[in-house]
Amino acid sequence: MFVEYAGLSQEATTLIESFRVSPNETKSDILVRVLSRLRTPAKQRREAEFDLGQGARLYVGETLLLFLSEGAKRSRVPDAVAEVKVDGLYLFGKKIEPSRRSVMQPAMRLVQKALNHRNDSGELISLSSWRQWHVVREGQLIPVLELKNPTLARKRGRAVSYDKSLA
Repeated sequence: MFVEYAGLSQEATTLIESFRVSPNETKSDILVRVLSRLRTPAKQRREAEFDLGQGARLYVGETLLLFLSEGAKRSRVPDAVAEVKVDGLYLFGKKIEPSRRSVMQPAMRLVQKALNHRNDSGELISLSSWRQWHVVREGQLIPVLELKNPTLARKRGRAVSYDKSLA
């Protein structure tokens, strides 16, 4: 094991801490994760994307963090971590099979079942996978919901039609 001492200022330590995704991550782990992304040119990263639909794209090699509660999100302790690969999303080392063109919802349901995340009636708690899954980009925790292209996002409900002659 190679160890090199580097004196860090308070500002550098605070900045490193802002990139922390889990409490058991060492400063070295954080620096390696953040700096390794800088080694790959952004243009090359964009070529290897995984399409979630509705204009939302993830980079191959990124990790998705699932927070089932606000408390878990505040403490930055994810309930699950999934890895994005060229052919799909992997959770617990297994590829997630899409359901209704979504891979995030089936992945979240697997985690909910494993953690017994149920309501008083014994049913899995109904949550939006777009809001619960997050990605870390440029040190910021971003809900996947924010990656959607508003013009491509599906909307619930029926389209409202009207008689143009009345306008």
